[in-house]
Amino acid sequence: MAVLVIAGSGRGAGKTAVGCALMAAMPEVSWAAVKVSPHRHDVGEELWEELDFRSDKDTGRYLAAGARRAFLVSGASDFRAAELVLEARGRASLCDALLVESNRIAAGTVARCGEAAVSLAVLAGAEAEWKTSLLECVGRVDAVVLANSVSPEEFVSPFARKPVFGLAAGLWSVPELVRFVRGRLLLAKG
Repeated sequence: MAVLVIAGSGRGAGKTAVGCALMAAMPEVSWAAVKVSPHRHDVGEELWEELDFRSDKDTGRYLAAGARRAFLVSGASDFRAAELVLEARGRASLCDALLVESNRIAAGTVARCGEAAVSLAVLAGAEAEWKTSLLECVGRVDAVVLANSVSPEEFVSPFARKPVFGLAAGLWSVPELVRFVRGRLLLAKG
């Protein structure tokens, strides 16, 4: 199973929107998605599966974008969150790829030896406002996605040596980003 991890600078940066756009752009892939939230959600369990593709929750948005399975890891410690992501992976074993939305989970924690993995950081807003957890994962990120019309020409940050994909306002993917992710996940057809 290929693994795509999407981290982000903060709430509302566009992590889910980018993940949904990438899923929709790669319909040949059987996706599962796991959103990891450090906050408790009112779902009654640490690992919860969304079943309603019409839900306005992020997990529902993943299902609407084409995920076969969508899970929420809610309020767990970092170690426990990693265990729960692996449990979700096991429950979605018939899928080709797993998207994990989290600053706390490294792709290498979820991908097994020899499996393709890629990590993206979706950045929006001023660097001074970015989550500490994002800055802690700088070394694990393979590419940067600049959301909300942040200009690649003006971009200077700890991620500066990574490939950078700029998104125009209202867009959550560009063909170059899709090619990059598809290529890294070794899912290119033909």
